[in-house]
Amino acid sequence: MSAIRPAVHPAATIDQRLRQLGTTIRWAPAPLWGSSTREHARYAAYLAGSIIGWTLAGLAMAAIVGRALGLLG
Repeated sequence: MSAIRPAVHPAATIDQRLRQLGTTIRWAPAPLWGSSTREHARYAAYLAGSIIGWTLAGLAMAAIVGRALGLLG
């Protein structure tokens, strides 16, 4: 008699996790400016987080490019 075993799924690789994160971020709906104070606060938090996130991403890319150019020169 064989044992009943649960299905075993291999752990997702880093590449798969990053791809899934990118898909989630790309297709997640952005909050809209609504009529209630709660919706306004949610929209403002989303906007502030987006600005901070893109600023940090830009600074990181500038640092990477600057370091690469420094290594070349």
